[in-house]
Amino acid sequence: MADHPQDQTLRAGAEVGFAPFNFRKADGSIDGYSFDISTELAKRLGRPGLEVVDIVFANIFASMHAKRIEYVMAPTTITATRAAELLFTEPYFDVGLGFLTRQDNRFASMADLKGKTVGVTSGSVQDEWMKNNADKHGVIVQRFDKTADAIQAVGIRRIDAYMSTTASAQWTVKQQPDFAIDVSVLTGGQFGLPTRPGDTEFRNLLESHLECMKLDGTAAKIHEKWFGVVPAAGSSMVTVYEGFGAPGWPGHDPAGKRTVACG
Repeated sequence: MADHPQDQTLRAGAEVGFAPFNFRKADGSIDGYSFDISTELAKRLGRPGLEVVDIVFANIFASMHAKRIEYVMAPTTITATRAAELLFTEPYFDVGLGFLTRQDNRFASMADLKGKTVGVTSGSVQDEWMKNNADKHGVIVQRFDKTADAIQAVGIRRIDAYMSTTASAQWTVKQQPDFAIDVSVLTGGQFGLPTRPGDTEFRNLLESHLECMKLDGTAAKIHEKWFGVVPAAGSSMVTVYEGFGAPGWPGHDPAGKRTVACG
């Protein structure tokens, strides 16, 4: 645990600008769902506070490997490639994908996106989905380093849509009614918190506190605050999984036992 000094702030990485998970308020301070989750984790870990390091998502894992940050607090979908290279906590958020567009440019199905230009954030799970599916659907892909730039490009009609997580797109529509979200893509994906390979003790400690947050209702309250609904029973937002890590993925330890007492 030498890389996680107890007397220093908890350093977590995120692409700040991916609302409602991580974004800057008018006064420049950071807020959001992921920010609240990590602020609570810092408190439970006994650290003096949370330091958010703003990193382009395509570079975020390299920054963690270089020990600029202790873990990634940005929404990170667990995938086979990532699970082989990173050490994830158990899932804590269920992921859906959709296309953020303008109210005057709606899409009823994937067929309507043929020949359209769709933005994605470089290195994201949406980027990966497009690598595998864009040609099949005839979609022209434009990649952006920052989510905020992609959303702006939709607004000024530079691109036709931005592929986003459903939760983030719903937030944007709520804040900016000129936008709409169309064509849901069911992925079965889930977010986990990535740590460095071999950083097992820290991953297990982080997950233990995350489980306590699920058990005592803190995780559900944070979800309701940002998304307006209590997470469904059986969802990863409230489910404590066996062992440590994401079941069915590399890095899962089914025999692991929680390292802290909840409550």
